[in-house]
Amino acid sequence: MEQPSIPPNQSLINSSNMQRPLSGIEFFALLLKHKLFLLITTFAGGIIALGITMTFPNWYEATVNFVPPNNPQSGMSSMLGNVSSALKDFGLGKIGSKGEAYSYIVILQSRTFQDSLITRFDLAKEYELPDSMKDEVRAGLKKNMEISYLPDGNYTITFASTNPQKAADMANYSVEIANTIALNLQKQEASVNRIYMEQRLKNADSTLSRIGDSLKAFAKINQVFSPLDQAKALTTALAEMKAGVIKQEILVHTYKNAYGEDDPSTKLQKQNLDELRSQVYKAEHESGFGGNFAMTDAMDVGVPYMRLFTDFEAMSKVKAFLLPMLEQARLDEFRKSPTMYVLDAAVPATKKARPKRSLIAGGAALGVFILGSIFILVRYRLSTLSN
Repeated sequence: MEQPSIPPNQSLINSSNMQRPLSGIEFFALLLKHKLFLLITTFAGGIIALGITMTFPNWYEATVNFVPPNNPQSGMSSMLGNVSSALKDFGLGKIGSKGEAYSYIVILQSRTFQDSLITRFDLAKEYELPDSMKDEVRAGLKKNMEISYLPDGNYTITFASTNPQKAADMANYSVEIANTIALNLQKQEASVNRIYMEQRLKNADSTLSRIGDSLKAFAKINQVFSPLDQAKALTTALAEMKAGVIKQEILVHTYKNAYGEDDPSTKLQKQNLDELRSQVYKAEHESGFGGNFAMTDAMDVGVPYMRLFTDFEAMSKVKAFLLPMLEQARLDEFRKSPTMYVLDAAVPATKKARPKRSLIAGGAALGVFILGSIFILVRYRLSTLSN
């Protein structure tokens, strides 16, 4: 008996139905048809994931909260805060700049800080790594350490460990390590500043000695000891001498009109006038009146003297400026006050921080459900194509 043949139009319709995507209702019906398979695989996936996470160790976190002191600047910085820009040009301007205080974040992320923690708490053993793999151990520490700088100005640092007490000890000890590193850096800086200022003070003393010797020799040769006072006294004396000449000229003119030019009294007054004029000339053009220089050369003597005197005064002020700073640098070199103070010490955690077993198991179950749904859909398509 012959089987009925399928009409060409019906074959095209069946092919079109196989190629079109399933609607939402059809897909949901397909999943319901295989609900037992989905339930078993999803539940099994969640249970297996939960069982695997049970083999993971519990990790506990501890956080320490610490703050900088009210006055983070050293004595050197506070002294330089009121110093003029001209004095900062000596090379000390950087000391008082904002970059003087070392960033605590940089210290907490330094290799020295990490190696101190790794050695103190034997973290290579906790991370199940050999001691020779330093970089891997540091990477493990970074994964289990979180540093935060809060807007209020305080710092927090959180450590994770399989032992809650160990996590708290690491957090509290980290502040001690960071303070030690910061103090060492400050001592190094203070030592450099001390050496620099000692050298500048030595140079200032040498310059003062040289200028003082030049000033002493110049004053001895020219008999200058106080130019301003000497100039005032000399101008007053010279003015009085010139006034005496004018008075004597009036007196001579009076005698000449009264007694005649050949009178002995008139001649005597003329001699006195000539003597006064000679004294004024000598005072203005010869040395000895106010020092070992003539009045006409007073500027040539006074200006070099004032230049030397100004240099001497300037270096004296520089020395007076350097002395207290040198003493402060010596104090900073032996300063032992901490740079950070603990506000809230870390305490052992009572609850684990990770692993989140329920989330892992739920995520695994969801993943298995999605994979199972895809498997059912692909299997349905393949079976439809084969038919």
